[in-house]
Amino acid sequence: MKNILKGHGAHHDSGITHVTGESIFIDDRPVVKGEVMVGYLGTPVAKGRLKNIDLSEALTIPGVLGIYTHKDVHHNFWGTIFKEQPFLVEDHIGHIDEPVAVIACENKEALRLAKLAIKLDIQAETPLFDLDEAIAKKSFIGVTRTISRGNAVEAFNKAPHKIKGVFENEGQEHFYLESQAAVAYPLEQGQVEIHSSSQHPTEVQHLAAEVLGIPFHQVVSIVKRMGGGFGGKESQAAPFATMAALVAHNLKRPARIILTKDEDMKTTG
Repeated sequence: MKNILKGHGAHHDSGITHVTGESIFIDDRPVVKGEVMVGYLGTPVAKGRLKNIDLSEALTIPGVLGIYTHKDVHHNFWGTIFKEQPFLVEDHIGHIDEPVAVIACENKEALRLAKLAIKLDIQAETPLFDLDEAIAKKSFIGVTRTISRGNAVEAFNKAPHKIKGVFENEGQEHFYLESQAAVAYPLEQGQVEIHSSSQHPTEVQHLAAEVLGIPFHQVVSIVKRMGGGFGGKESQAAPFATMAALVAHNLKRPARIILTKDEDMKTTG
């Protein structure tokens, strides 16, 4: 405090290691024996109905170890406030590149080929991209909630000055430099340890436990550093960390998922 009052800045606790390159981020973790590469297949449309998934051809590709859909999870819906978001699409498609299947492979080439080989039968629908149109069609998330104190209508009517207008804000991206990433390790008695790039380790723990169908205390969620996410990893990190956990839990092998920046910006909200 004495130095700060004199006008001297305090060092960031990771400042030196960030600058020198010593800081360890998720994909800097060494690959361990038997580690599996994890990816996902996303929907090619922004809105529609998923009628069928054909995995037969993809499962024959050398290096493909497993492909998981909503039928392979214990609990599929999650959400920070409203639990309306599917971990993996069941029927309704809500946004472009929404994850349909989690793919576990030995290498990147097998993952690439598996994505091409999975056949999706989709009935495309017209998406809503305009807020006014969504309101007109009563397409809402959750239910109306009101926080009030006093008589707001009366206060506005008596106000000596009033300002009225419309402000429109286009889409924004929480542009963290480290894309969504996680590594999961299977432990004894069905436990799993997850290292993720997240701003909410508890939500990672809870979603992974719910999807796997195990108690919360069976999931260890570790976040080495929590900065530079700008809010974009407060909740969005949980499903991707859970994908790695799903593979690690089922195959009993370490599993790593590292999204490309293109994947990240398409699939996250």
